[in-house]
Amino acid sequence: MRVAVIDLGTNTFNLLIVDVDENRHHQSVFNTKIAVKIGEGAMTKGLLQPEPMARGKKALGEYLEIISEHKCDKTFAFATSGIRSTSNGHVFVEEVKSELGLDINVIDGDEEAQLIYEGVDLAVKFEEEPMVIMDIGGGSTEFIIADENGVLWKKSYLLGISRVLQMLEPNDPVQPIDIESLNQLFEKELAELIANCKKFGVRTLIGSSGSFDSFMEMIWAEKGISRLASSVVSEEFDLQELKELHERLITYDYNTRKAIPGLVEMRVDTIHLASYMVQWVMQKCSLERLLLSSYALKEGVLHRVMDHRI
Repeated sequence: MRVAVIDLGTNTFNLLIVDVDENRHHQSVFNTKIAVKIGEGAMTKGLLQPEPMARGKKALGEYLEIISEHKCDKTFAFATSGIRSTSNGHVFVEEVKSELGLDINVIDGDEEAQLIYEGVDLAVKFEEEPMVIMDIGGGSTEFIIADENGVLWKKSYLLGISRVLQMLEPNDPVQPIDIESLNQLFEKELAELIANCKKFGVRTLIGSSGSFDSFMEMIWAEKGISRLASSVVSEEFDLQELKELHERLITYDYNTRKAIPGLVEMRVDTIHLASYMVQWVMQKCSLERLLLSSYALKEGVLHRVMDHRI
């Protein structure tokens, strides 16, 4: 069976096409993303803007053509924070159904976190010691603590990195006053995360796709390695390399970040803030390891297909 999964994120719309057999074997056929930025101008106003909505419909039209060309048997489309947290998100969903014939399932933060876990579970082997997953989206960021028996705790926070950018409107490059604003925001919102990491004795962070892909690709590029993070299922970060990358990112302005080898353009405006958030979580939760999972929500949907749950 050939399955297409569309993940309508706040910044990127992702398409994954996979062949799945009755023995749960799966083979990726096609994988791409488009920087739609449907949440542009919407995170503080709570209202999707006309131009991003038009970009979204154009991207979905292109995806449906690809899905048709690949003769997919089933298509699943899931929308997350950028659409669910806006007052006219339902209008976009209705217009897509009317104009393109595509049904979009708008999921809440709890379901998003669960699907992220199920995707990461295909990439990383969970063991007795709990680990915490961090998925930095544009509109929300999910944290999931899990071990070999499953999810122990999960929560979706309205701390997507595009939302943080629109809320705080920091200087570029960031100034000490901006760092203080970030600290105050994270300390206010993430106290429960810190408490649960300590409660469960978490020492390892799993970074799920997105910004973490970019961190790895920048580190590789600095070593002269031209490689996409999607070429691996999981990989461990060298924390010293990551810290050195962060110390550069947090001092760079937009144009300097844009010139960094390995950094895709759609993340230039937020990657330094995402980097700060990761370093903050690592420090506050006393984490000692960081793993990359190139699998995330769309692979979570694939996991459910293989288990015949959808």
